[in-house]
Amino acid sequence: MDKLMNRSWVMKIIALLLAFMLYLSVNLDDGASSSNKFLNRSSSANTGVETLTDVPVQVSYNEKNRIVRGVPDTVIMTLEGPKNILAQTKLQKDYQAYIDLDNLSLGQHRVKVQYRNISDNLNVVVKPDIVNVTIEERDSKQFSVEASYDKNKVKNGYEAGEATVSPRAVTVTGASSQLDQVAYVKAIIDLDNASKTVTKQATVVALDKNLNKLNVTVQPETVNVTIPVKNISKKVPIDVIQEGTPGDGVNITKLEPKTNTVKIIGPSDSLEKIDKIDNIPVDVTGITKSKYIKVNVPVPDGIDSVSPKQITVHVEVDKQGDEKDAEETDESADETKSFKNLPVSLTGQSSKYTYELLSPTSVDADVKGPKSDLDKLTKSGISLSANVGNLSAGEHTVPIIINSPDSVTSTLSTKQAKVRVTAKKQSGTNDEQTDKETSGSTSDKETKPDTGTGSGSGTNPGTGNSGDSTDKPSEETDTPEDNTDTPTDNTETGDDSSNQSDENSTPVDGQTDNTSGN
Repeated sequence: MDKLMNRSWVMKIIALLLAFMLYLSVNLDDGASSSNKFLNRSSSANTGVETLTDVPVQVSYNEKNRIVRGVPDTVIMTLEGPKNILAQTKLQKDYQAYIDLDNLSLGQHRVKVQYRNISDNLNVVVKPDIVNVTIEERDSKQFSVEASYDKNKVKNGYEAGEATVSPRAVTVTGASSQLDQVAYVKAIIDLDNASKTVTKQATVVALDKNLNKLNVTVQPETVNVTIPVKNISKKVPIDVIQEGTPGDGVNITKLEPKTNTVKIIGPSDSLEKIDKIDNIPVDVTGITKSKYIKVNVPVPDGIDSVSPKQITVHVEVDKQGDEKDAEETDESADETKSFKNLPVSLTGQSSKYTYELLSPTSVDADVKGPKSDLDKLTKSGISLSANVGNLSAGEHTVPIIINSPDSVTSTLSTKQAKVRVTAKKQSGTNDEQTDKETSGSTSDKETKPDTGTGSGSGTNPGTGNSGDSTDKPSEETDTPEDNTDTPTDNTETGDDSSNQSDENSTPVDGQTDNTSGN
C-alpha cells in the first residue's frame, strides 16, 4: 500500500476526486439557496397585512346588577397572513373583539381583550390588548330636576320668572361611586332672546360639583320645562320745561303735552326707583306763533325703553295781535279715520284648554289723530286681541284690546268678546295632578292685574279698557301719590302675546292712555 501511495499518478487521481467533490458541494449549496430564495419570494407575494380600526368591544357581564367602567369603546386589530384569507375576513366583517367579565368579582381587574371569528392562519395583534376595568354594584336613586337657564337671555324689557318642571323628579342609575358624586340634576334651556312664555322639552343631565357630566343613565331622559317671560313696565308722569328763547316780542304762555304719562320698561329693581320723568326740554328757539312740537322722551338710567319715545307738546305763545298761522293750525288739527272688519285674536292660551271665539270675529274702529299720522296709518298697523290667560272652562266675556300707534286714539264698535273655553281630556290621574300643581304654581306667581286705567295683559275685564273712548283726561294722569299708594296700579306684567314692539306700535298699556283719552 505504501508503494502504491508513493506513485505520482495515484496522488493525482485522489486530488482530482477531492476537487470534484468540492465542486459538487459548492453547487449543491448554491442551488439550495436559490431554491429557498424563490420559495421566500413566492410566499411574500401571497402574504398581506390589514389594520382594522374602531372595532367595537363587546363586554360580557351581569348587566342587571353590575356596572363596568374602564372598558374602551373600540380597539385596533392588525391582521397578518395570506391575502385571500385577509380579504375574506375583511369582507365578511363578522370578527369581534370582546372582554369576558362574567366570572370576575367586584373591584378592579386587568383583563385581556380577546377576539373571535378570525382564521387561525392569521396573526392578530390587538391594541390595547390589556385594559383595567372596575366592576361595581348597579344602584338607582331619585333626584329632583332643576331647570337651568340664563335669565339675562330674554329680550330687553322682559323678565324671566320661576320655571316649572314636569316631571319634577327622575331616576338616575349607575355605579354607586358615580351616584355619590351627583351634585346637580339639570334640564338646560336656552331662552334665546325670548319675549313670551317658553315651553320646551329639555334633556336631563347629572353633574358633579364641578359641573362635569357623569356617566350615568337618567329616566326619563327629557322633561317639560315652562318658563314664564313677562313684560315689566310702569306708567310714570312726565313734566316738560322751556329751553331756548322765542322770537322777538313773543312770550311762551303754556307748554302742554298731549299725554301726561309714559310707560317705562326695564328690570323691576330699576322701575321701583323711578316715579317721574321731569325736566323734558322743549326747544322754543325762534318760535313766533303757537305750534305743536314733537319732543324725544329721555330714557332714565337702568331702564331699557320708554313708550312712547316721542310726545307732542302744544306750545302756546302770546304776542301783539295774537297772530295765528292758519295753515299750521289746520295741519295740527285732529281728524278721524275708520277701519272696517278688524280681526280679533286670542292671546294667553293654555295647553290645557281649547278656545273658541264666539262673537265678534271682527270689529270696526274709528281712529282719531293728527292728519299726517292718519295718512300713514294702514289696517296692518292696528291689531285687536282678547286675553284668555286666566279663564277657566265655560263661556266668558272679555274686553277687546286695541294696539295702535301712540299718536292716535281709537273707539271700537264692540268693546267685548264672547269666548268659549273647553278643558282638554287628561291622559291619566298623574297627569291631571301634575297639571293642577303646575297651574297652581304658575297662578301663585302671577302679578295682580292693573286696577287703574288698564293693563297691557288685558286680563282684568273689570277695567273697561277695551278700546273705549271716553273724555276723562284725569284718568290718563298717574300722580306720584298714586304710584306710592298703589304700586300695583303702575307696575304691569303680561305675556308678550298681547304686546307690540316699541318701534312699530304702542304696547297695550300705552294704548290704554290713547283709548281712555279720546
